[in-house]
Amino acid sequence: MFSALGNIYNYFFNQEDTEDDTETRADEVQSKWPDASFIIEEQEIEAFETRRFDGKVTHVFGEHGLVDGEIYFALDDSQGSHKPGIGDAVSVVAKQQYENGGWYAEEITVVSKSWEDEEEETETEPKSACVGKITQLGDETGTINGELEFEIDSCVENFKPWKGDWVTADLETIKVSDVEDKVWAVNVEPLRQWTFVGDVSAAMEDHGYIDGEVYFTPKVCVNNYRPRRWDKVKVTAIESHQGKCSWRAMQVVPCSSDDGGRSNPNKRNQYKAAGSEGWVIPGQRPQRFQNKMMLPQKLPSFQVPERLRQCVWCDGELTELVPELAEVLTMDNYVKRFSALLHLEEIQQEIDIRQFDLQRVCLRRCGEYLALQVPGLAEGRPSVLIGDKIILTDPGDPDGPCYEGFVHEIHSSEVLLKFNPEFQGKYNGEDYNVEFTFNRTSLRRCHQAVSLAVRHLKDTVLFPSYLETKMPQVQLPKPSRAQDVVKLQATYTGFGGANQSNSHHHPQNKKSVDKEVTDRSGKSQYLPTINPWTQDQVKFFNRSLNSRQKAAVIKILLGQSRPLPYVIFGPPGTGKTMTMVEVILQVFTQIPSSRIIASTPSNSAADLLAERLVASGLVKESDLVRLNAFNRSLENVPEVLEKYCRYGDDLQLISRYRVVVCTCNSAGSLYMLGLKAGHFTHAFVDEAGQATEPECLISTGLVAGADGQIVLAGDPKQLGPVIMSKYSRMYGLELSFLERLMERSLYMRNERLFADHGGFDSMLVTMLVENYRSHPAILALPSRLFYFDQLEVVSHPALTHALCDWDMLPQKNHPVIFHGLRGEDMRETDSPSWFNPMETVQVVQYLQSLLNNQKYRLTVDDIGIITPYRKQVEKIRLLIDKLDVDMVKVGSVEEFQGQERKAIIISTVRANEKLIGFDLRHTLGFLSNAKRFNVSITRAQALLIIVGNPHVLCQDDKWRSLIRHCVENGAYVGCKVPDFTQYREKGKEDDHKESEADGTTQQGETIPESVTKTGSSSINVTTVQGQEAT
Repeated sequence: MFSALGNIYNYFFNQEDTEDDTETRADEVQSKWPDASFIIEEQEIEAFETRRFDGKVTHVFGEHGLVDGEIYFALDDSQGSHKPGIGDAVSVVAKQQYENGGWYAEEITVVSKSWEDEEEETETEPKSACVGKITQLGDETGTINGELEFEIDSCVENFKPWKGDWVTADLETIKVSDVEDKVWAVNVEPLRQWTFVGDVSAAMEDHGYIDGEVYFTPKVCVNNYRPRRWDKVKVTAIESHQGKCSWRAMQVVPCSSDDGGRSNPNKRNQYKAAGSEGWVIPGQRPQRFQNKMMLPQKLPSFQVPERLRQCVWCDGELTELVPELAEVLTMDNYVKRFSALLHLEEIQQEIDIRQFDLQRVCLRRCGEYLALQVPGLAEGRPSVLIGDKIILTDPGDPDGPCYEGFVHEIHSSEVLLKFNPEFQGKYNGEDYNVEFTFNRTSLRRCHQAVSLAVRHLKDTVLFPSYLETKMPQVQLPKPSRAQDVVKLQATYTGFGGANQSNSHHHPQNKKSVDKEVTDRSGKSQYLPTINPWTQDQVKFFNRSLNSRQKAAVIKILLGQSRPLPYVIFGPPGTGKTMTMVEVILQVFTQIPSSRIIASTPSNSAADLLAERLVASGLVKESDLVRLNAFNRSLENVPEVLEKYCRYGDDLQLISRYRVVVCTCNSAGSLYMLGLKAGHFTHAFVDEAGQATEPECLISTGLVAGADGQIVLAGDPKQLGPVIMSKYSRMYGLELSFLERLMERSLYMRNERLFADHGGFDSMLVTMLVENYRSHPAILALPSRLFYFDQLEVVSHPALTHALCDWDMLPQKNHPVIFHGLRGEDMRETDSPSWFNPMETVQVVQYLQSLLNNQKYRLTVDDIGIITPYRKQVEKIRLLIDKLDVDMVKVGSVEEFQGQERKAIIISTVRANEKLIGFDLRHTLGFLSNAKRFNVSITRAQALLIIVGNPHVLCQDDKWRSLIRHCVENGAYVGCKVPDFTQYREKGKEDDHKESEADGTTQQGETIPESVTKTGSSSINVTTVQGQEAT
């Protein structure tokens, strides 16, 4: 069901992807062929005009039909698995051949089947709730979104609807007759509610405005109160479209004052001017409401400068062309620097995609498509998505046209394409050269987010240097001694009866409260950084949260540090996503005026977040929407989320949901609506350490310009975003927004000032420390190396101690093995990737021993094999297959981030001792990366096995610490142990204590050099004697 507003929007604006693809192809072809007029685009036969819209199939005859009685279409042009039928809602891309000519549908996709078809398709679960705007209102009934009827008596208690109100409703099917059912909306209630104190900005006889944002009528004023301009009033409003206003007042109460609630600005604000004999009446300051600022609707092209492209191709000096790359990051150079970094990344993607081009290949007919065999498609090399473009050129005619085809379906080794109808019809097995392309939309959205962040988020968010605490977002009345403890509740007049009003208390007698104050040892159970009476009023939905998680939830809920981002620093296995879910639920339930956008860098992480929110039972189908990119297959969506999913077909309606869950990149589609900044009140980014700074800013920028709140959750000590360009990595694009914030003095660790909160300011950062994943022997080293030796093991022994008596352990009850092998790393002539045959055999031997042990009954899902090189992955898989062993997951470190296995086996591969003494990058390659090291050794729950050459690995201080740790605990086997005395030790104990007191960022390490390159202020950089570079 689509609103009229959504149809109008789609007609004019919902062409971003099409426009982007056209621009991309034109740019790339122009660089190869000066005359690009030869390009024959799909279905573009002298098209005069193109438009995209939603409609309904009104006629079907043979293989053809009409949409809305006028747009001609052929059934062969339909997309997806459903063929259009009469009554079906469809999305159409239509073209007009000439001015005043007829329209025909180039593409037609069934959006929803007719009622008759839906009855037949029992697999599709009907919607149970909806979000919409009241478009018609009569004496007894009304209409939502122009088509869904409701009875006014079915509205929740105390709610009197108006035309223009945004509402949520449950859907109920009523049997009208034996052959007809009708869907009605029931339990209609306001979508959002807001209680605040403001000033009457205009008061006419029949209506008025409060703070220029809220519309009211005299009927909502209590006790026949007649408001006048400048009166200070307490308002309860709901979201409603009333002319220029987005809110409608339901209740207006005058604030108490000497003159009956009136606050004359001339009397209130006059003051005696210095050196003046008279009184001065001040001018009008800007309104505290800043959300009139509008976000742009058009996504600019952001083309790569040709000079920059030529500089990269010719290995020129980039800093001469873009001097900002060599400068400290500041507000002044922010846009230029990140624009250059994004351009460099795009140039590298252009170079990389050319490696997969194919020469002289033949396509085969496959129904209505042409099928192209693509080597490496299953491994994502190249990465091809539905909607991507592929270019064919005739190898015998280099000056001829190039034919543009679009990917419609993707299979394991081939893609199905559609080209221009003429080419599609006459193709007869000829050979063509194939050129792959990539979609620029995500990069363009990053460019846009950077430019908007400087104007809207400003240095307060981008370069926070001081903290100014604000009043809490929720009112927390301090209880008196005689008062019962009450649930944390925002002060507002609720709809739907007593269950949502302030009178709904959760009484407890004082004796039960006293029992919760102390534990058996008499130690206080209250969090040290939060007032006890505040903690007493918070009722957590997840009762298993630990003290640090609860502290983060309360601090974010109060929001006193906004608009500065709040950071949930979550080391491996500490439950940061669980904490994010609780915070989102608390904001959703306790702040009725909130609208939340929750984003992650990947679809899998976004699905996990949405699944947990749905599993809570606190969000309905009308509260939460899972926004997906148009080219995401429904097959990849978890079944529980299917009814919550939308694909951008009606963004106007999607943007009204209380909770929108999406990827950071997909959040960029919401900019097309031209929303007021502050349309979203809260932005949550989970796994923020894996997103580039511009990518993170796409979703956080949607709260810009208002009193919004940003929350980032992640671990700066684990892998950051994947960057393709070596130049982009070199100049800082690999540094996430989360990590850059953590390196600023305001967010850095300071044990002396914040000892009661893990060394971090509780107003800005909470570091989670209770680990629910790993055995203490596995956790000890990463805790010491990366997390200030603070991680605490709280996991269940039945899981973490399950393999402590495995017969291959050199030390019982210590489930860690380092197996030293002095093998040989090798490369094949056709591949730059390394493999190590000796390690391959040893890894598979350990795997066989684990799977064959009947005592533990391990499955392939319990074991993972990590190795940093693709060729080693290939060799291990090949040997597993030859030995007829069940296949376990074998992959790179990146493929295991965010995952866990009962047993992890690591093959380090590199073993060339002749290179010892060279730089670490040359000798160890990927292994010299501390973040990869951290991720590798923190995936295991009950058993960690490392196979590698200790003499080579000892050159890196992190690997040396691991080997020494295993030797000292009797967990080392294999070749002779290297002489540790030949290596300088890093970080003396005294140095560590001193640096920790000074607020350094990592145990035994000084503040990273990158801090001084990101505009941090008031930082004292010290040097630790004997420190080695990593």
